[in-house]
Amino acid sequence: MKFYPAKIFIALMLLTTVSCSEYNKLLKSGSNKQKYDKALEYFNAGKYSRSLTLFKDIEHIFSQSDQADTVAFYTSLCSYKMGDFETSSQQFDEFRRRFGRSPFLEESEYYFAKGFYYLSPKPENDQSFTFQAMQAISEYLDRYPKSQKRDELLENMIELRQKLYDKAFLNAKLYYDVGYYNSAVTALRNAILKYPESNHREELAYLIVSAQCLYARNSVPALQRQRYLDTQNAYYSFIDEYPESKYRKEADKMQDEAKKFLEKYKEKPDGTEAEDSEEVTESAPSLNFSDQTGTTAKRGKAERKEKKEAKAAVEKEHKPAKESKAAREPKPKKEKSEKSNKSDNSETSNGTEEK
Repeated sequence: MKFYPAKIFIALMLLTTVSCSEYNKLLKSGSNKQKYDKALEYFNAGKYSRSLTLFKDIEHIFSQSDQADTVAFYTSLCSYKMGDFETSSQQFDEFRRRFGRSPFLEESEYYFAKGFYYLSPKPENDQSFTFQAMQAISEYLDRYPKSQKRDELLENMIELRQKLYDKAFLNAKLYYDVGYYNSAVTALRNAILKYPESNHREELAYLIVSAQCLYARNSVPALQRQRYLDTQNAYYSFIDEYPESKYRKEADKMQDEAKKFLEKYKEKPDGTEAEDSEEVTESAPSLNFSDQTGTTAKRGKAERKEKKEAKAAVEKEHKPAKESKAAREPKPKKEKSEKSNKSDNSETSNGTEEK
């Protein structure tokens, strides 16, 4: 049997031409009943674009008839099948509010939720559609707990929730990646508090330890001690929850760094740093200030302290001498006042005698 591809191609072209002419003729001069029937036929054949055009053409005519919900439902479903999920979600939302007793109600609410599910973007993008999808699916499962689509929607819900976990993790890790370690600690902790069941929880806890260590390492000397203490606190919380973590070795290295620093630069009981703290700028790992700046600051502080002690010693030496000299000098004002008192007393006694 011979095969003639050219003849087959010509035959297909003729059929397409006839079909197009029939479709155009129906749009221009067909009755509403013919358009309605042909729209359903096109939909079942998978020709959603033609079906949508015909349904929209007769939508206002059937708006007050018994077929109003059918036309509205298939119009929305055509948009859904064509991949226009944003439009279909709006149409299905309007349908379920307008036709609360329609036999298509459950199916329209299912497609309403699925439309938002397909609109949900990757974790790197805004997750507004993800929240809308989760809300729509929850509402559907609450209203139709025995639905055959329940298992499918539950899987969709798990997938959507995972996107939220990924989004929170990526947002928090972004601060860490760009070097904003203090902000990273806050963001990482917030991610754990918001989604404690997240599958990123272990890595988030480890990144808190790492961010605290890097924050301490890159701090000025006056603040390093407290920030290394914070590193230790984060480390102990991490290993308490994940003692066999795959990040344990790296976390142990950070703990050793913090421990060595705190042992070398201890505090005195009065809260001041020990004498060997002057070496912080020379031997502490990766400080921000230069050695020259740190040494100059320490030297100025020591000079001011020496001046203050010298001044106190001078005052202490001269104070007793002044007091002894003052004790030897007469007090004229007091003697004068005593003499005046004596003269007053003598006058008073004389007056009494004269009387």
